[in-house]
Amino acid sequence: MTELLTFGETMALFAARRTGPLRFARDFDLGLGGAESNVAIGVARLGHAATWVGRVGADEFGDLIRATLAGEGVRAHAIPDPAAPTGLMIKGRRTADLIDVRYYRKDSAGSRLSAADLDPDLIRSARVLHVSAITPALSEAAREAVAHAVTVARAAGVTVSLDVNYRRALWTPEQAGAWLRETVGDVDVLFATEAEGRLIADVEEAEELAKTLAGLGPRHVLLKFGARGAMELSDGVDR
Repeated sequence: MTELLTFGETMALFAARRTGPLRFARDFDLGLGGAESNVAIGVARLGHAATWVGRVGADEFGDLIRATLAGEGVRAHAIPDPAAPTGLMIKGRRTADLIDVRYYRKDSAGSRLSAADLDPDLIRSARVLHVSAITPALSEAAREAVAHAVTVARAAGVTVSLDVNYRRALWTPEQAGAWLRETVGDVDVLFATEAEGRLIADVEEAEELAKTLAGLGPRHVLLKFGARGAMELSDGVDR
């Protein structure tokens, strides 16, 4: 049994050590990056059982992801894919305040995740299933995997959590909005920035936006305002 189950793409992350354009970078720190695995790591650090599922390349970067997650106490089901590489994320800092992030994930192992990679019994045994709107943007197979996992979780009474986490490089606002509107009714907990919430509902004022989103199905809506904090609406009550 696991308290949190999540899945998606995790990439090898090269982070430049010095400020300036990436073309001048010579020294990098090597780690990993992935929205869902970051959540799993955070939950594990808080002392809870967390499981992450995903495809990785049958390469050194795949081994890095597997070892790093295990070292963080996450139960990692990192499926080696000999036909595709682990995706790469390159991060630079052009100035003290401007981050430059490049992704190399087209046709990566992570994008080849499918419903067949997800064990229904593992989903049913979880307390919470956490997904993001990054995964369905990777491929049709990954989109079907999310739909499958949510359906199994809902039938088993497992809490479903969704972080919109919109990535413009992966799909258009129209594409993301259409998928989100189809999915949000099956979600118990919704995380979104104001801009991400407006992909689902065309409402300007933050409190009304949260109420509109809650009216679509989620029991808990958390709107994130960056440095200004966040707002939670639970069972219709603003907290």
